[in-house]
Amino acid sequence: MSNTTPSGASSALENVSVTDLAKHVQSLTDRVDDLEQEVAEKDERIADLRMNFEQKTTRIEELEQRIEELESSATAAQSHREAIARKTQACDERIDELQAREFEKGAHLLADNVEADRISVNGSTLERITKDDGNTYFRLPGEEDALGRGGAVAHSTADLLPIQRLARYDDEMLASVTNRKPDELAGKVWRERDEAGRYSLWSKGSGEIRAYLDASNLAEWIRLKESGVSKKYSQELARRTMDAMHELSNGRLGKIKRQRSKDGLSYQETRLVLKADVELPGEVPNSDTDESPATDGVAGE
Repeated sequence: MSNTTPSGASSALENVSVTDLAKHVQSLTDRVDDLEQEVAEKDERIADLRMNFEQKTTRIEELEQRIEELESSATAAQSHREAIARKTQACDERIDELQAREFEKGAHLLADNVEADRISVNGSTLERITKDDGNTYFRLPGEEDALGRGGAVAHSTADLLPIQRLARYDDEMLASVTNRKPDELAGKVWRERDEAGRYSLWSKGSGEIRAYLDASNLAEWIRLKESGVSKKYSQELARRTMDAMHELSNGRLGKIKRQRSKDGLSYQETRLVLKADVELPGEVPNSDTDESPATDGVAGE
């Protein structure tokens, strides 16, 4: 048997192989072109990233330099502030010393110009007074002003009622000078009445009543102002606070019982009243507004 392949078949096989090979070569060429394009794009991206990195590095260096400049400026400013603070403190100490010496000579100095808690005069405390000119002054207790400025003394802290004195303390000092919570609250409640006629807690009266305060309103106010106080305890505190206010006002505040209805129920409620004809040290009732000026404070007690 002969193994020879017919010439026509051999030619067909040869043509098929060349065609496939050409397609394969073209495919590889296209793939190479694609890869070269991808490489070129990546190279361009890398170049962009390097440029961005260099820009950020430059920015970081600029910011670091700026921070160093700011730190240097802050250090200089801090030194300047400390120098000013030392100078201010020295000036304050000189003023305090001069004012103390003036008080020892019997001077009466305007209260707005004196920081009473910084003045020490032989262990004495300063007394706040109001003069005929309506201005408030500090002096050593009982000292008369040789120059007679401001007129005669209208009243001093020694004339005030205990409740008026308590009302002029700030909250921190008020808590420290009172031994009972009702006394502390009494000072705060009286202070509310002195807020330029704004009766946020007290109610403005009429006729023979200048102002009044109901126990229910006081109990609610205590719950708002004192944290952790229950409704029942606020009512007890309100009752005790009213008793303290009656005592600390030396009887200037009166207590009355009044009928009140709420939710269809009728019950008795205590009302604290300040009558129009009651004289309070340092306060001159205004018949038009029934508002009273604030009483003088206590310094250094």
